[in-house]
Amino acid sequence: MIQIFDIPDGFDATVELEELLPRLPQWRLLKVLSYRQGIDKFLCAKSFVLLEDMLRKNFGLDKCPEFSYECHGKPYLLDYSEIFFNISHCHRGIACAVMDKPVGIDIEEIQFDEDLAKVIFNPEELGAVRSADEPAVKFTEIWTRKESFLKLTGEGLRDNLKDVLSDANGVAFTTEINQSTGYIYSTATWK
Repeated sequence: MIQIFDIPDGFDATVELEELLPRLPQWRLLKVLSYRQGIDKFLCAKSFVLLEDMLRKNFGLDKCPEFSYECHGKPYLLDYSEIFFNISHCHRGIACAVMDKPVGIDIEEIQFDEDLAKVIFNPEELGAVRSADEPAVKFTEIWTRKESFLKLTGEGLRDNLKDVLSDANGVAFTTEINQSTGYIYSTATWK
């Protein structure tokens, strides 16, 4: 199950945040309050509430259980090894995936950065971006696939990002492009 929360232009994170804070456990509240910017506080709080709502609806859990973390920082639900989740957010949206199998998800604003592309894309990917009708869409599509794969495996970002997708045999990707809101998200699961 995947849930997306769109963040429209002119969104007032402050008002929304005040409604979310009472729903947070102490440990998540402390994390939310550690951010400086209101939008970052909101993203942290709303992503947790989305997760909790999805766990309630899809798995019957009354409240979100405690998190624990794998060696590279990937969170998992303590005492619920059969439930997998992943969260991502950007200033255009929040993506939350909850499944009965490992999952990685990434959401990014549609953008194109030539200098970054040279660092993170292999020559084939870079060629695909440069020759695309909409280079920003292709750039963001490839980037979200790479990051969703790394989140699926629990590796997190690594030194050699150019060859990430060459290691993705046995992975099913789903990518959704939302040009009207300005983001793309990809999910990665094992086939």
